[in-house]
Amino acid sequence: GWVALEGLEDLDYGTLYLICMNWSLAQFTPGASNVQPSTSVERIYTISILAVGMVFSTVFVSSITSTMSAVWTLNRFNNTQHVLLKKFLHQQRVSRTLASRITRYVDFVLELRHKRVHSSKVHFLTLLSGPLHIELLTELHAPVITDYFCFAQVGSMNMATMREICATASINENFAKNDMVFNRGAEAKRIMFLTLGTLVYRHRSHSHLPPQKIKLDKGQWFVEPVLYMPWKHVGEMKALTEADTVSVVAAKFRDIVMNNRDVFLVTRGYAFAFWLDLQENLSQTDPIPVTDVVPRMAHRPKLSRHKSNLTDEGEVKQSEDIQTH
Repeated sequence: GWVALEGLEDLDYGTLYLICMNWSLAQFTPGASNVQPSTSVERIYTISILAVGMVFSTVFVSSITSTMSAVWTLNRFNNTQHVLLKKFLHQQRVSRTLASRITRYVDFVLELRHKRVHSSKVHFLTLLSGPLHIELLTELHAPVITDYFCFAQVGSMNMATMREICATASINENFAKNDMVFNRGAEAKRIMFLTLGTLVYRHRSHSHLPPQKIKLDKGQWFVEPVLYMPWKHVGEMKALTEADTVSVVAAKFRDIVMNNRDVFLVTRGYAFAFWLDLQENLSQTDPIPVTDVVPRMAHRPKLSRHKSNLTDEGEVKQSEDIQTH
């Protein structure tokens, strides 16, 4: 055998192991080894290892090449799109402030999509059947909207109604930094739940007073009155950071609950309690201003789950300054 042919009988096992390792690696790489087969069995074994090594090395190199090519193509596409976006904004004479906001938001979305897969990228989701799609939307939206006591009650009473709300009345919305979520005087159409980012709400209780500010963080909801009555925004909501929300369209919500008598009666009870709270509040000598961000009220003990954070103007101003820089 090769041990006797090369005169290696007197070497220790450690040295022989290193020689064998050198020979093995030489079969998978361009390297060479001084050890050569001397018998038919050794030659057959060497030929087999060479064939396996050729296959594995080819597959390994091709996989690395394809991966690097995909990364290079993606980076090239993103860089090209960035150049085209900036060129478009420049040619259309878009203001520098707006152009900066647009490019910053695009960068934020790209980074976020790199960390979290967006549903639009998963083409297999279009293959889901109707019931499976509804189940998926329910698991995505129900944990968010059931933080609100009325939706939690509806879900505990009739899960089919909750599935319909999640599938047909709930929508996802995204806002860039400094975007206006809604303006004062506009007609409200949906209750909104903040799932990412920070918003600030401004309203004036009296025309001669400075605007009051409410800072909202992840997990809070607002524009509750629109579920129970026609409502126009009495203040304005602005995004301090990039923000995501889940909204329930009030008109679709009302159409859904009208189809189930028990759910309708419960929802009507919440609407009546909400109205009583408003009447009691307005009858006080120093009533709480009724805004799009409804404060805690006595007739709804579960409303203590609402985590509205009335902050002074200094805290909100500090947050705005930080986000600006």
